[in-house]
Amino acid sequence: MKTTKIEIELYPRQAEFYDTDSRLAAFVGGIGSGKTYVGAVRALLSAVQRGGLGMVVAPTYPMLRDATLRTLSDIAEALRIPIKINEAKMTMQVQAGARGTILLRSSSVPDRLRGPNLHWAWMDEGAMCPPTAYPILLGRLRADGAAGPLWITTTPRGRNWLWQQRDAISIYRARTQDNP
Repeated sequence: MKTTKIEIELYPRQAEFYDTDSRLAAFVGGIGSGKTYVGAVRALLSAVQRGGLGMVVAPTYPMLRDATLRTLSDIAEALRIPIKINEAKMTMQVQAGARGTILLRSSSVPDRLRGPNLHWAWMDEGAMCPPTAYPILLGRLRADGAAGPLWITTTPRGRNWLWQQRDAISIYRARTQDNP
């Protein structure tokens, strides 16, 4: 079996978030702090290393398309990870390593997140997602009979649903200035 070594550079706070053993983790930071970047790195490398089915969620389809998917695609290209995007089905096939499939979804209607059995999930700009999206997404993390990881990247938005879950989630904070 051939293994591929993928090297990615993260600044210290991003690296802590990426390397966490916590099943539930959030990277909360200012504009330009590298939130979406580190979330996308985790998603792509989860698909390569673990395979299976993952889900990437953003508050709306325009946000998913314009920021999250663009970042995923740019990182895949930079790391030479072959991907295939099906815009009609809103899926991404990662065609390297374990060859994972990523479902690309909006949380604008949280009940539409129901159904699949996921190995992992990433919620980008999670604080902007409806509060009911979080428990629904947690309930999907059950592939192979195991509770998979969920990571959230977001800009701080006051005392919202994510703030209410702060004791259950490992929180990693970063300022815009932390990103070199």
